[in-house]
Amino acid sequence: MPRPLKIRRRLHRGFILLTVLWMALGLLLAASSFLASHRQEALAIRAEVELGRAVALARSAVNVALADLGRVDENSYKSPRDGTPVTINMAEGSATYRIWDEGGKLDINAAPVQLLLPALRMVGEGGGLDAFDAASIAQAIIARRSGDRGPIEAASVSTVLARLGVPEAQSRNAREVLTTFNGDAQINPRTAPEQLLAVIPGVGPSDVSEILIRRREGRGMPRLGSAASWLNGVEGPVYTINAMARLTGGATADMTVTVAARGIGFRGGRMEYDILDVQILR
Repeated sequence: MPRPLKIRRRLHRGFILLTVLWMALGLLLAASSFLASHRQEALAIRAEVELGRAVALARSAVNVALADLGRVDENSYKSPRDGTPVTINMAEGSATYRIWDEGGKLDINAAPVQLLLPALRMVGEGGGLDAFDAASIAQAIIARRSGDRGPIEAASVSTVLARLGVPEAQSRNAREVLTTFNGDAQINPRTAPEQLLAVIPGVGPSDVSEILIRRREGRGMPRLGSAASWLNGVEGPVYTINAMARLTGGATADMTVTVAARGIGFRGGRMEYDILDVQILR
């Protein structure tokens, strides 16, 4: 028996209403997806902008460090060239820079195995690089630099070590104690990192402490007996600057710059530098 007209109309209206509701739900989901994708895009753009600001802050800290390096007046303040941190506060955040004298590091192109091996062991501690690995890498470095191609040429010693199988984290940390820019088998004790001094044959813990105390007080270096053959007092002409910046919003940037002294500028009366290498870790 046919349904009454009123019932058919109600069913028809109910079907239309259900269709409209489904369409509205679909539009709502589409709009939500659209807004979510745009929100993610906006967040990504904002993060990129914040990162750019952090890099700019790190670059500003590098410029401050270069001004520090450029001071030649004996009465002017100069931060230590042994990686001592110097923190500066700016409007957008804070940055910490460190300056390393490459003459205070061990040159992998010149160092004898007696120095290279303990230094590599120290670099690999806690990072999966055992004594056997350190010995193998030391022999590979000696064989490479003694070959027909001559000295190992690289802007960053971390790149060299990474190619030889040193884990990434240890390769980066090695920049604080190893170099390709010293040009000498000896190390400058006035700027050498504490951990490097500790592995030099003939230098004991008390000697390391005495060296650090004399450096802080501006006194001459102590007599070190047989260890003196590994040490000299030559600084520069190549330096490494590391600047770590943090914005008030939390974004960070890590910049490492290697520079070489060019000479005293005619106008400014400061030492000027050529940039050899720039690395930015985000």
